[in-house]
Amino acid sequence: MIIKKGNALLMGCNKIDKSYNFSVAGRTDEITLNIYENLSSEPKFSVKLDRSYKTGDVFSCAISGAELDNCYYGYEAGGKTYTDPYARTISDCEDFGVRKAEAIYLSRVKLPEYDWENDEPLKLSYADSIIYKINVRGFTKSRTSGVRNKGTFAGIIEKIPYLKDLEITSLELMPAYEFDEINRFPKESDDIMSKYQNDISGDVINYWGYTNGFYFAPKAAYSSIAKTKRDYTSEMKDMVKQLHRNGIEVIMEMYFTKETPAMILDCLRFWVMEYHIDGFHLYGPLAALNVVAADAMLSETKIITVYWEGEAFACKHMANYNEGFRNTARSFLKGDENQLGSFVTLVRSNPVQSANINYITNHNGFTLTDLVSYDRKHNDENHENNRDGEDFNYSWNCGVEGKTRRKRIVELRKKQIKNALMMVLLSQGTPLILAGDEFGNTQGGNNNPYCIDSETSWINWNNTKNAKEIQTFVKNLISFRKKHKILHMDKQLYAYDQLSCGYPDISYHGDSAWVNAMENYNRHIGIMYCENYQDNKNDGNIQLIYVAYNMHWEKHTLALPKIGEEGCWSVEFCSSDKELAVAVQNNRLVTIEERCIAVLKGIVRKNKPEGKK
Repeated sequence: MIIKKGNALLMGCNKIDKSYNFSVAGRTDEITLNIYENLSSEPKFSVKLDRSYKTGDVFSCAISGAELDNCYYGYEAGGKTYTDPYARTISDCEDFGVRKAEAIYLSRVKLPEYDWENDEPLKLSYADSIIYKINVRGFTKSRTSGVRNKGTFAGIIEKIPYLKDLEITSLELMPAYEFDEINRFPKESDDIMSKYQNDISGDVINYWGYTNGFYFAPKAAYSSIAKTKRDYTSEMKDMVKQLHRNGIEVIMEMYFTKETPAMILDCLRFWVMEYHIDGFHLYGPLAALNVVAADAMLSETKIITVYWEGEAFACKHMANYNEGFRNTARSFLKGDENQLGSFVTLVRSNPVQSANINYITNHNGFTLTDLVSYDRKHNDENHENNRDGEDFNYSWNCGVEGKTRRKRIVELRKKQIKNALMMVLLSQGTPLILAGDEFGNTQGGNNNPYCIDSETSWINWNNTKNAKEIQTFVKNLISFRKKHKILHMDKQLYAYDQLSCGYPDISYHGDSAWVNAMENYNRHIGIMYCENYQDNKNDGNIQLIYVAYNMHWEKHTLALPKIGEEGCWSVEFCSSDKELAVAVQNNRLVTIEERCIAVLKGIVRKNKPEGKK
């Protein structure tokens, strides 16, 4: 073996030609690099690195003259073992929630070559995206999932036909890197590399994954082959490749704590280059956000954060996770006063510099079924005396707390679920659906099951009659959105008649046409879109979409704009039985029942058909 000082710019372990470059940060004068031929407890080589191998706080060495591709490595200092923060695999983590006292958490020196078969990130625009959020384990772990490889990346591959049929375009994964679900790796302290040292205290399961861990390695427990094959990273790559083949992007949630902007940037670049990841939802220090946003390598990668109001880039790759939409839509859904104006503004909002990710439910909070079934959280299973989780859920149980067989309440809840999904999917922002909401998944009123790894937190795939009805409704609604570009434009709608066609791109209507009655007591409005603006055509014939919202507990009549003798309005969608819930009168008025949303299509024929005078 030939050992020289390495390149400190290349963190982690990188093979360059026939040389292996190892770099790791450490606040000490000496550290030992241990190289293992297999996952045994004794290293084959031990290389002591003193200050002569340091650049700042980074130890770096280049090793040649030995074949190390299939070896593993780790570090040792002060009598303790340490795992490289840039490790690309982690050993002894293949069993979810199982801790091994003898584990030293080694990493492979080199990942095996993988044939991507010309795969590339899809680069879909936010405007054309439908995001579907899952927990990798919980998505298919239930006995009801119907897949062979439950709770794994392979299980997601088995569900691709379902995802494709639903017509979602982007899969957002809750943490899928090697996170610490049972305190395998200690929390940060002042030790040399203590964040990654071998400390096995603690026994609380963190099912979600918003904790410390190793950000460059896929989660071994999410692989069906981690126990039987030395390389488990190929399974995640297979998942990404198969999703891409079916037109579905992969967005990863990354929960950073105190990592440096440099490390965060290295991490995101790595996932894009090595795993072809399409985007990231970032939690972490704001100092890193500007660095990531302006990075040339990530300029076409989706970057989702809490709030971005910075520079508008040539490619609109920044997006805001829109909690404001969630809270307002929930309040409007249950009929709260003084919500209409805010809701209308958020439905139209489409900033120049960033996209809005609109959702009404997410992992932290009620599922959609629970949102309309519970007034209060029921987190007793978390063993925190119901003190954890959000107290303000903006929810309404429709008359009874929890499960009920009362037909009136069951029907009302089903309608409210459809109303909520229509609010999200008919907004100009990018819609996000929490997995399972499209067929009534419930967590029994638990709004914070971060520590529950059971059927409570796993998605239940049992198809009840109501579940099938809601699922079919969602599929049709997504399809309708995709067919009508005016509902998901690339830029903000202006609310004036730019085409001089007699209709603005978006307009608002109340008891009288063209009058947007936004009084604080109103809970109903009509929002009309002119489809000519989706292709900038003014050929005389006008296509209109009119969405009638009524969140009041009484029925209301909304005015419809004039569309001429040759025009007509027809009901396309309704959250209730459209034959009974919606009535169009003389092409001038639409009456809609209480707590209901309906979509109407209108055609204005200024060029009369042949044979008519």
